[in-house]
Amino acid sequence: MGAAALSGAPEVRQAAGDLERNKERWTASKPQEKGSSELSGQSDEALVREFVRENSRGAFAELYYRYKDKAFNTAYRIVGDYEAARDVVHDVFLKIHMEAPGFQFRSSFSSWLYRIVVNRSLDETKRIKRRKAEVSTDTVKDSLISVNEMEQPESAALEQEAEGQLAVALERLSPKLKTVITLRYFEGLTYEQIAEIMQRPVGTVKSRLRRAHRGLARALMEKGPKGVREGGYGLFDVSGANA
Repeated sequence: MGAAALSGAPEVRQAAGDLERNKERWTASKPQEKGSSELSGQSDEALVREFVRENSRGAFAELYYRYKDKAFNTAYRIVGDYEAARDVVHDVFLKIHMEAPGFQFRSSFSSWLYRIVVNRSLDETKRIKRRKAEVSTDTVKDSLISVNEMEQPESAALEQEAEGQLAVALERLSPKLKTVITLRYFEGLTYEQIAEIMQRPVGTVKSRLRRAHRGLARALMEKGPKGVREGGYGLFDVSGANA
């Protein structure tokens, strides 16, 4: 079911409006709400069951706040555009709200959510390409600026430059390769979890990671070996030795 169809359902439109209108209220009042500490201690699966069984706004809000940042970060790194990533997250939680009653618990809730995020992000990437829109890396670079820039200006400037180069290199990867890099290194998922999310064998996941490493290495080496060494890319081994 497409995003337009989802957005057209009155109950889903209302739920989406609740999410947008009540973010501040939920954040501010959550610790004082009755049963909120109990909700925060529940597993994802228990929250899904409570939401489906009792139409619990609190249970859905807990899931939303537990995963909204992870969903946005994953979408953003795949799509490469802030507003498009926000649209992806909006559609993802609409889909979860709509389809939660049919969730069979054959996988974890987080795997289900990541799968929706990845699929929706890949669809958005295709849409952007069809419109021949250039995906800018400026926002990615801005998001990678060190919070310590004011305290350590020289090291922060070097770190920012290195991260900017890495962001440019990531943008040169295909959406599928960006996806495995994002899930493995930014979200810290195992090969098995990525395979479950992407519905591909573990061997395929490892193969894509090796291809992504080679692509990153080529892009970074265009600055020369000295530039790569001085860049201090500590996030992962671009040689592919750890794939």
